[in-house]
This record gives sequence, structure tokens and C-alpha cells, in this order.
Amino acid sequence: MRTDVREVFAVAARGYDRGNPLLAVERPETQALLPPLAGGDVLDLGSGRGHYAALARAAGAACVVALDLTPEMLEAAPLPAVVADGGRLPFASHAFDVVVASLVLSYLSDPAQAIREAARVLRPGGVIVASDLHPVAVMKGWRRHFETADGASVEAQAKPAGIDELRAWVGQAGLHLETLHEPVIGSALEPYFRRAGRRDFAALLGTPLLVVFRARKGGHA
Repeated sequence: MRTDVREVFAVAARGYDRGNPLLAVERPETQALLPPLAGGDVLDLGSGRGHYAALARAAGAACVVALDLTPEMLEAAPLPAVVADGGRLPFASHAFDVVVASLVLSYLSDPAQAIREAARVLRPGGVIVASDLHPVAVMKGWRRHFETADGASVEAQAKPAGIDELRAWVGQAGLHLETLHEPVIGSALEPYFRRAGRRDFAALLGTPLLVVFRARKGGHA
């Protein structure tokens, strides 16, 4: 069943983290690009259940905010948790040292605006670390299906941007792209595919699955 993105995550919130091959790749890749978080102010943008907010808090960040458009996803996130649109952030400029935007950009109506907003709320020298589904994976048939509490399957509609498009948006937001990775589906993911009930592992082996990047705002930290 295909439906509105917010509705998808409202009904699939509790099972979001369970057996998700995308997260098995995304979390180590994103975490490897994070700067030191201790003592900093961190925004988990499109936080879902608050994985990166919890990580930042455990790392000793001074202030951590989880933000998502779906209240049901935020029920598991650490406080403070803010319900808001990632393209219209309800924060003052220069409020954060780090913005983490995990697997959210392609769900937004205007991802370029969301990157500009992330740049706005970053302090000079601040960093955004972002990930998204790779457009090649979508071209080869990857779909974002989630299981609801009653065992039904829902699909979230999300069209990821091209790599050149992402690079352009980052530059237009006044950010310097420091690194960009395109991790692929490898043999280590096969157990995750099985647990998720996916039968397309062999067809997708070697396919770029994600785009993960880090960009820095100009000026002195």
C-alpha cells in the first residue's frame, strides 16, 4: 500500500528499526563522519525515533534536539523533541554546532530548502552530516517498505536526488562539501535482507545503496 509519508511513519513507527538493511549500512557510515559531539549543540533533523539524538547525548553534547514531522516517531526520541518541518526549522540562526540529517532529504518537499535551513541554523565552522537513499538503488527497484503493527506493508514515496544535484544544493547553501561516500550493498547485508523478508539481495548485490556526506559552514568555529 502506498500512502502519504507522514502517515506511513505514523503507522510504522514502532517497527522502523527492526531488521532494516538500510539502517545496517547507514548508521556506521554516518557515525564515522560525525565530528566530536561532546560539549556541542546538536540537531537531529528528521530524527525518527531519535537514534542520533540519543547518540549525541551519550557522547556528552551540551544540548540535543530531536526534530521530526511525525509525532509517533518522536515518542521514542529523547527530549526535547520538536514536531516541525525540516524545511522550516523553528530555531534561530547559528543555534547548532552539528546537524545530522539521516535518511530524510528525499522525503521532504524541498530538500534544497532543507539544506539551506540546516546551513542557516549552523554556527560558523559547524557541520552537517547527511545520508539518503542512492538514486541508483531506486532505479534498480529498491522501495522503502515498512511493516505496521498489524503486519501490513506500507510504502513511503521518496525520490532521492542525483549526486550532482546534492553537490549543487550544498554549495548553494554556502557549505563546503568535505566528503561524500556511496556505500554499496555487500555480502554482510544478506542476513539483514533475510530478516526483513526481502528476496532481492542477489539482484542488488554491489548496487550503491546510500549517499552519505559531510559539509561545513564557512567561518571560524
